[in-house]
Amino acid sequence: MEEPAYFLYWGKAHQAPQHGGDDYHLLPYHSLDVAAVGQQFLHPEKPLTCELAAFLNITPSQLNRLFTFALALHDLGKFSSAFQALYQPPGAFWLPNCRRTYDGSMYRHDRLGLFFWEVLKDSFYSELSDLTQYCENEQDQLDQTLLMMLHCVFGHHGQPVENAAMVTMKKFTEPHNLDAAGHFVHDAYHLIQPDIPLERLIDQVWGSRLAQVSWQLAGIAVLADWIGSNQVYFQYQCQPKPLCDYWHEAQAAATEALKMFGLSQNSRPAPFQSVEAHFHFQPTPLQQWAEEVPLDDAPQLFVLEDVTGSGKTEAALVLTHRLMSANAADGFYFGLPTMATSNAMFDRIVDYYQQMFVADQDNIPSIVLAHAAREMNERFQQATLESGPRDTNYAEMDRSATAQCSQWLADSRKKALLAPVGVGTIDQALLAVLPRRHQSLRLLGLHRKVLIFDEIHTADDYMFELLEALLRLHLHQGGSAILLTATLSLKQRQRLADIWLNTESGPHLLLKQTHFPLATQLIYGNPTPVREQPLASRADVSRAVQVDFVHHEQVCIERIVSAVEQGQCVVWVRNSVDDALAGYRLLNTILARPDDCLLFHSRFILNDRRRIETQVLQWFGKKSTGLHRQGKVLIATQVFQESLDADADVMISDLCPIDDLIQRAGRLHRHTRNESGCYMAQGRDQRSAPILYVHAPEWEDEPAKDWLSRNFRNTEFVYRSPGRLWLGQRILRQLEAIRMPEQARQLIEAVYGDTATESIPTSLQSQEEALMGDECAKANRAWSQLIDFRYGYHTNSSQYWTEDHQEIGTRYSDVEMVSVLLLKQTENGQFGPWVDDAQFAIALSTVKVGKKKFADHLVMLSEVQTDAVHRAYPTTKYLQLWMPETDPLFTYDETAGFCAQQKQEVR
Repeated sequence: MEEPAYFLYWGKAHQAPQHGGDDYHLLPYHSLDVAAVGQQFLHPEKPLTCELAAFLNITPSQLNRLFTFALALHDLGKFSSAFQALYQPPGAFWLPNCRRTYDGSMYRHDRLGLFFWEVLKDSFYSELSDLTQYCENEQDQLDQTLLMMLHCVFGHHGQPVENAAMVTMKKFTEPHNLDAAGHFVHDAYHLIQPDIPLERLIDQVWGSRLAQVSWQLAGIAVLADWIGSNQVYFQYQCQPKPLCDYWHEAQAAATEALKMFGLSQNSRPAPFQSVEAHFHFQPTPLQQWAEEVPLDDAPQLFVLEDVTGSGKTEAALVLTHRLMSANAADGFYFGLPTMATSNAMFDRIVDYYQQMFVADQDNIPSIVLAHAAREMNERFQQATLESGPRDTNYAEMDRSATAQCSQWLADSRKKALLAPVGVGTIDQALLAVLPRRHQSLRLLGLHRKVLIFDEIHTADDYMFELLEALLRLHLHQGGSAILLTATLSLKQRQRLADIWLNTESGPHLLLKQTHFPLATQLIYGNPTPVREQPLASRADVSRAVQVDFVHHEQVCIERIVSAVEQGQCVVWVRNSVDDALAGYRLLNTILARPDDCLLFHSRFILNDRRRIETQVLQWFGKKSTGLHRQGKVLIATQVFQESLDADADVMISDLCPIDDLIQRAGRLHRHTRNESGCYMAQGRDQRSAPILYVHAPEWEDEPAKDWLSRNFRNTEFVYRSPGRLWLGQRILRQLEAIRMPEQARQLIEAVYGDTATESIPTSLQSQEEALMGDECAKANRAWSQLIDFRYGYHTNSSQYWTEDHQEIGTRYSDVEMVSVLLLKQTENGQFGPWVDDAQFAIALSTVKVGKKKFADHLVMLSEVQTDAVHRAYPTTKYLQLWMPETDPLFTYDETAGFCAQQKQEVR
């Protein structure tokens, strides 16, 4: 019997020697590899399959077989002779003879797949005997519905595939390509035997439902193609055998691969016991509430508002553990504002998360750290799973699935949401609602996860719009979320609650409680959807910080010098890098021990930033002693309040928004200490009462328009609302202190409440109106970038799908930033990274600076020098290269960071 022509086509090439097998893999075999992975991943008994099938009103078995068949067609475009010409198998029986050369940038094999389907579909429909009973319109609807599912599989490289003109696509093929592909479609259909529910496929409403779940199906297609391309489990075979025989081999390999990657079954949650049993301490009031509040398996939103140190993290973990035990979730993702806070949280979660799951040596839940610099986290590296080798790239911009997805597996920013437990920046979850490659994979990872987001008050209007969109999407998937904050406005809390209250289809239900601390629970679909619980606060986290205002930089310097002479440690938080540099340089000329003064801002390369963070924690950290702290000074920008668990004896802060000022004040007497400055686990702080000195303009009841910019020009550049800063100064003058938690709500609402802006002086209103317009524009810009999920997994869902290595796009900045790689000349005259490191020299030598203000004015390397660096370090092609030693305008110093050259005085 003559073998089918589809056995003449290859699907994967260049087998890695360490894996054995043949040099290439037949295309029908790779197609079945991917189908087998999808079949096992969507097993009819899995919760995900049952949920999707129930939504589509078909059986789990029907969904499983239908999508398995679709996956078998994911690489139809590789039957194109243009693609086949990219590799010539040894001893091939025929040479492709195509009119057009394969174009990986415009006409890739995924796009060609659409062309093959359009040509072959009528032949496929002829095999559906029941189809003839339906009218032409119904058959057209079936055609559109099947095409929606095929879009999911043709988009297996991580984004929807565009249609192209049939005439153009035909030029990349030959007639025998279509014959072979058609024969394979026929045989795959009879092999898999999908139970196609025609009565559903002809229903337009059902098609709309399929569009809604197509995003999850597209994510499964990406995942299946990655695993099905892994040579460890699917060794290349180039000798033909009956498809049914190979199908059994592929199914066995898929089962083993999914098991080894921890994707074959969900980790079982362990029963929750109590805060005391799991954490070994008595619960705080917030944790006690989290331990006792009634829960069920409905999608729920929690907003936990309490002061720093109240145990919000543990409360969130308690709620998550209980939600998992209630079968409302299988895992969680903990998102934070910065990489530094993510690293700190990762350390905390690593030590606890296995208590949340049943101990099972065969199914240990993975934990992943998700941010751009996670490779340098040693604890994460210990847990990193080894991925398989990358396949050969067949043509430019046509990376193989293994290359993309092995990179994805090693790159935790994409892997994190698929792991049972993930910790990282909030950005990684927000990418699920933006048109970036592999978005569908992130969306799939969100399924049955509890999303925990910390410090959500730090989100600006742009990010808040993305956050709302993500929460709506997560609710649509039946997910729950926990939001943690110390300084959220009532208006923001209501906006978040409205997502769960579904106010678009019902009366607007207002939250009533204004107490602080406060725990809010919202239960979707419940007759009484809102629970608001005022909470008490522990005495040891309740604190009052006196506020005194200073109006001149010289007075700040004198306060610092005086504190140093008394053996105290001091932090001065400035609003701009330029101001921090100026203060640092001035103090260096005054202090008796300049080495006891440290500068910390955002314009340090990562290597120096890590060193400075270590030094700051040694001087100001929880475990620092009086000897460590004595006479130490830190001049810092906002990076201090965002990332470090530090504690100052004396603090000065430039005037800033009231929520930021509360955060900064939280680092003043943060840890309880005795008179000598050593940490005490219990008892009252023995230092004198804390005073926060706020460096601000002199108070004016009727301020002039230049009230802020007159002497605080950089502050107005960073914080563009003089009116809100004026409101903050006004409330602090009235209260004379920051008293937490009893005055937290009063402080925030005095600046951000619905009526607060009406109190802004007329002279500052124009700036406020301009800022409000800009904030609306930010929100609109975020909204315009969101995926429109109504269209399903299709290019119509967004006009601009982009690569995922591009700028992440989840944060808005008025200033375009550029990553600059610092270089030095080596002994042999070559150029190398500023920092010598065997693994991370590039990352450790890079700094981000403003494009217009700095990067555009740096001295550029010559074309020859640039090419030499790119050849030696290929990853540097995305960075701007800079040699500080040759630049007359700018310089870099390990103590001052990136800065302008100081002009020398002429004598």
